[in-house]
Amino acid sequence: MSRIPIFMFALIALVSPISYADEYQVPSQALQEVVNQNKKVSTRLSTNKQWLAILTPKTHVKIQSLSKTELKLAGLRLSPEQLLPSRIKSQYIGIELIDLGKLNSSTTPTKQRVNLATSRVAKVEFSPNSRFISYIGLSDKGADLYVYDIEKQLTQKLNKTRLNASLGLKYRWLYNSQAILTSIASVNTHPLDAASNIGPNISKTGSQKAPRRTYQDLLKNTQDDQIFSQLTQSQLTLLRLDGDSQLIGQADINISYQLSPNDEYIVVKRISPPFSHMVKYYDFAQTVELFDISGTRLKTLAQLESSEYRPSGNDSVRKGPRLIHWRSDKPDTLAFVKALDKGDSNVKAKYRDQLLQIAAPFTAEPEQLLKTPWRMRKIQWGENSLGMLTEKHSDKKQIRVSFFDSSKPSELKLWYKKAIRDSYNDPGRLLSQSAKINGEIYPKLISVEDNSLLHYGLGASPQGYQPFLKSLPINLTAVEETIKPSELLWRSSDKQLETIRYIVSREPLKFIINRQSSKKPSYLVFIDAEAKTEQVLYQANKALPAYKGMTRELVTYKRADGLALSGNLYLPAGYKKEDGPLPVLMWAYPREYKNSKVAAQVNYSANQYSYISPKGPVPFVAKGYAVFDRVAMPIIGTGKEKPNDNFRTQLIDNATAAIDTLVEMGVADKNRIAIGGHSYGAFMVANLLAHSDLFAAGIARSGAYNRTLTPFGFQNEKRNFWEAPSLYQQISPFTHADKIDEPLLIMHGEMDSNSGTYPMQSARLFKAIRGLGGQARLVTFPYESHSYKAEESILHMLWEQEQWLDTHVSHKLSAPESAVSFH
Repeated sequence: MSRIPIFMFALIALVSPISYADEYQVPSQALQEVVNQNKKVSTRLSTNKQWLAILTPKTHVKIQSLSKTELKLAGLRLSPEQLLPSRIKSQYIGIELIDLGKLNSSTTPTKQRVNLATSRVAKVEFSPNSRFISYIGLSDKGADLYVYDIEKQLTQKLNKTRLNASLGLKYRWLYNSQAILTSIASVNTHPLDAASNIGPNISKTGSQKAPRRTYQDLLKNTQDDQIFSQLTQSQLTLLRLDGDSQLIGQADINISYQLSPNDEYIVVKRISPPFSHMVKYYDFAQTVELFDISGTRLKTLAQLESSEYRPSGNDSVRKGPRLIHWRSDKPDTLAFVKALDKGDSNVKAKYRDQLLQIAAPFTAEPEQLLKTPWRMRKIQWGENSLGMLTEKHSDKKQIRVSFFDSSKPSELKLWYKKAIRDSYNDPGRLLSQSAKINGEIYPKLISVEDNSLLHYGLGASPQGYQPFLKSLPINLTAVEETIKPSELLWRSSDKQLETIRYIVSREPLKFIINRQSSKKPSYLVFIDAEAKTEQVLYQANKALPAYKGMTRELVTYKRADGLALSGNLYLPAGYKKEDGPLPVLMWAYPREYKNSKVAAQVNYSANQYSYISPKGPVPFVAKGYAVFDRVAMPIIGTGKEKPNDNFRTQLIDNATAAIDTLVEMGVADKNRIAIGGHSYGAFMVANLLAHSDLFAAGIARSGAYNRTLTPFGFQNEKRNFWEAPSLYQQISPFTHADKIDEPLLIMHGEMDSNSGTYPMQSARLFKAIRGLGGQARLVTFPYESHSYKAEESILHMLWEQEQWLDTHVSHKLSAPESAVSFH
């Protein structure tokens, strides 16, 4: 496939040809070590809590893998030959099973290696009865569904025709563990000839407002519509372990499907034409249909219009029923949410949403369970007629979580209410597990035992993380409006960071934790609280020699207005203050708040191991830099004021406070500090260079710099350009490119699919700086999206940053440079 020739030609026209490069570069050895280290493993726990699966992830892909043919349609990146996403995030090359039932503190855990049918797998799951482990095998021909029998240690391929995973790697086990529901490729799945239907692309407006964000990879014409339809059309099929199969309805564009807990019914959500050219596929018009397990269509549950006409506002939703799902505590009852304000959060309303349900045979009128004044975001079901509901109020940046009696229409009983980013008051997650009802295995339910729930979390506080396990008393019939406080059952040691991964048993209490320290990487430990024993299940050595002895500390300080701020300071091994100040690389990402107390919170543990990501700034400690990472950049709006109303002022105040603190500590020379960031962090970098002289240089990756090109909002800004034109102009560093008088390294993936961050944003900013005589370097990465994936790209990114910092920060500033490189 060609490397986006139109974009390439456009860039070549924009920039000087003198520095065109076509070879990837490699950074110094210490930075290479960071890229070559093994990734963290993933885990799965079987339903019966006997088996723990350790999944070994695939490392960075090669650029040749990304360069294969892909189509960009309706927000999707597709491999048309494989009927797969062209960029699958989580792939594994190994599965190892640990038998928790045979654990003995005096012996090594019993392990079983799964012989994989293909070299790469994805979507690994245990069957509900825990006898099988399933996965999707990936190959050059496409995807297949495999089931591994743990007892017999045999693998079976279920499908005869390959899967169609264009809309994602999906399948669902029947709860009786005798079959799997998935999407099989239809007969006609080859895309149309690109030259078979050439004509003008025409768009027109209607009478309805469509205030949508700036999306990429959208459908553009009739030809795109036809290709999208062909590639995504699939046959929903029930594949039985005995080899039989059952077709569910006709071939269609199946976006999602759900099985009732009694395995008798299937709800299927399908995309309906005509397709929108303004939004991604999941916001297309949809039809929700009900089938029985034999494949017979019973009825249409809903017909939903395209979300391109959804009203503006973060809490506005599509008209019609949403969050349609099976109640996990009932055999065949559907629950769904319906907006009482026509989905428009700008309308004043006493109640926003209502929760309803309808049971088989689905002929009666839906029954209302409750109403909420805020927008419903999540519903969970539990044992003993317990329901839990999460509401969100985006303007207030708050959520609240309540319980209710799910056996009848009832009132909500508040558990907690907090700011969305308030980590100090976050109670964590409730224990949910598959339940047996009348001898049958059901989906996961919130576990209720002795009128109590278990919940566990990080335990963030001003003193750092101290994870916990607590018991929450629950009595929905009590007179009190709120829930009583929880009882502490277990807390992490203050010498190590121990976070709960799984609860294996409540009585006796057994669980699996991740344990790490500042000097030892995370490893898995099985804890028997009653017997007071523990056993290491898995550990991997992730230590990097070049970073041995590196130190890290949480630095706290205050902004000029008194707001408490913080950041993580990394220093090279052996560094002492008497050695003098170091060159510094600061890295940050702005975040909006409505509450200054929440903005001042720190999320940190002195016991946390410093895992070094190649995409972060920490690798440069090995090059002798002090690195100030996760530097707080809160943008606060109080009262009626919006956070972005004072974006630039607060940004500079944040940066000034950070620099002054490092200089006072003797760590930094204020003339040798660079600022870096990715995405919205890159937007921050360009603004800081334009409106201050605080930094010697900047690194901006995959950013957006001209907000008039994202006219219907950006990040958490919901006002559009026509409502706040001055804001859009003033907040855009492109508008102030004449003030960017420090050297700026700009990097971008040529195939960035993120909303708003078109590669053109970087090209235009570079051209502006060059035309105005500033110092800049533009590097674009072929085949890369918003976050870079190929090993070659990541190595070259580190090389670029290394050269840039050594030239403009570690040493004296060089002569002005204005160059572009293609690698």
